[in-house]
Amino acid sequence: MTSFRERNRVANWARLALKCGLLLTDAKLWASISNQMRDHADDLGHEVKNRYDDAVDRMQDVRQAIHGRNHWLGPTMSFVGGIGLGVGLGMMLTPVSGAEARAALKSRVVRMTDKMGDIASGTGTDGD
Repeated sequence: MTSFRERNRVANWARLALKCGLLLTDAKLWASISNQMRDHADDLGHEVKNRYDDAVDRMQDVRQAIHGRNHWLGPTMSFVGGIGLGVGLGMMLTPVSGAEARAALKSRVVRMTDKMGDIASGTGTDGD
């Protein structure tokens, strides 16, 4: 014979199983769970896409740096080349003799070279 306690325990488990069964078959509950999971999946998908795009951009920057492609190098070299061309044309069109122009250009180049050497070695003076 089963005791009253055992029958009560079995009845409690049966009630719990029925409640869970009813809860799991509720269409509104499943729709709510489905919507929440879809929203979280969309949010996760957007976050993954954003991080992937960020990583791709960083890798492209690294690849360009490794290959020596800098966005500032081309315009800077064009600017320096333009200055050199302007100085050269100016020297050729000055109303002084060739020897005087070459001597002036040579002294200016020597001074600039010395100044750049001082700056590179850290002994440059601000008063020059």
